[in-house]
Amino acid sequence: MNEGVLGVDFSGASAAGDALWVTEATPTPRGLRVDECYRASDRWGSDREAAHAGLRERITDDDIGTVGMDFPFSLPQTVLDAQCGGSWTGLLEWLGGSEGPNDPRSFSQRCRRTAEMAVEKRDVRRETDLRRGALCPYTNRTRSMTLYGVRDVLGRLAQRADTAVVPMQDETGETTTRVCEVYPAATFSWLGCYREGYKNVEGARDRRGANVDAISDCSVLVGAHRRQYLDNHDALDSLAAAVTTARVADGARPTPAGPVTEGCIHV
Repeated sequence: MNEGVLGVDFSGASAAGDALWVTEATPTPRGLRVDECYRASDRWGSDREAAHAGLRERITDDDIGTVGMDFPFSLPQTVLDAQCGGSWTGLLEWLGGSEGPNDPRSFSQRCRRTAEMAVEKRDVRRETDLRRGALCPYTNRTRSMTLYGVRDVLGRLAQRADTAVVPMQDETGETTTRVCEVYPAATFSWLGCYREGYKNVEGARDRRGANVDAISDCSVLVGAHRRQYLDNHDALDSLAAAVTTARVADGARPTPAGPVTEGCIHV
């Protein structure tokens, strides 16, 4: 398994590269060393397709071993059963096929209709969402990330023999890169940091500083990148993603809440 760690604050917007941030880090005897922090548009362009293509390519580089991305990797089992044959592979086929939804709005509508028919509730969360305080994967706030993240990023990576999307895909002897779902808010909660109030509100910069300090206290060497994390909450979320990803690289494996096909938010 390669050593490099990638923490990704994901975006599914049309100009995804402007809001998609990446922290690259390396485990060392002194702790996790942050090597780079950058906005996707500065490397690959602002356009969603270009940004996601660049991200996929970086993930598959030889020096990257574990990647954490903060979008829902799957759907509630109720929706998977009705739309995808009950499997995660079926979800990839549904979103990538000609009969599947081709935009976030239709994706959300179809999921909501399916859930309402099955359990008489439109917005259903996965078990891992309930455990970590995350949103339903197909609400207005998450639908773009889920659709484009699963279809255009995970769908491509899942086809590779050297990449495993965990816990849905088993790691084999050929696996050199594992990809896991993270959620910065859950990571900050686990660290005892500010889970809320560190974004675009009064006092946010000071709270971001407190979060960076707490992460640094956990043997994370942010170095000259501290200012980026203080100035931009998306950059800070990518740092939180990298912290959890490093734990996964070190062997941390939370017990999935609910079916494995629903995925698992790692902390």
